[in-house]
Amino acid sequence: MTSKIENIAIIPVRGGSKRIKNKNLINFFDKPMFIHTVNHALESNLFDKIHVSTESKEILKICEKYNIEVDFLRPNELARDRSKLSDVMEFVIKKYESYNIQIENICMLWATSPLRTKEDILNSYKMLDKGTNAVISVTSYDLPFWCAQEEDKHGNLKKIFPDEFWKTSHEVPSIFCDNGSICWIKTKAFLKHKNWFPPLSKGYLMPKERSIDIDTQFDLDFAEYLYGKNKT
Repeated sequence: MTSKIENIAIIPVRGGSKRIKNKNLINFFDKPMFIHTVNHALESNLFDKIHVSTESKEILKICEKYNIEVDFLRPNELARDRSKLSDVMEFVIKKYESYNIQIENICMLWATSPLRTKEDILNSYKMLDKGTNAVISVTSYDLPFWCAQEEDKHGNLKKIFPDEFWKTSHEVPSIFCDNGSICWIKTKAFLKHKNWFPPLSKGYLMPKERSIDIDTQFDLDFAEYLYGKNKT
């Protein structure tokens, strides 16, 4: 008999990483990095299932320590540097289908975004209405987007957007970038388009101070500063 669940959180937590070794396991304020994301999902009370997607036995042991059930591990070929999150998501969906469990909505929560809050998860979910396929967390660029430049073949600076370069911020469109924190997507839309950014996607705007996706040592140092500042 097939059972249905409305919302699942998928938290990808692979064992390896290049720039910061084992970054998902780094002790971030007395917890492994990814546990903060698990806690955000739990605190939101939105999910029928919270699935930590990992190939690592070490991460599995940490999940057991924190009483987090992991229904299955992902294959090693989906835990490499070039592995796509869309392939991980599809694997999770198909695996639960093999257990006769159908999922209505998926929420991808990046494990390296510990500054997001349960309110961010709740408020972004409210935007997943009838006419929306996905809601993706975004933030603004650090520097003016329309002032972007590149070097030509002679090493001279060349404006990428020459028509907008001299305009004021009020004269150009607002530009956003996904911040690697949250993505809600309807399962039907994901399976149709095979990616987490389908047509009819809305942006959930998050401030800079909650939009740190830890990929480098600088990101980690900055996240620790911001998190510690908010706790004092």
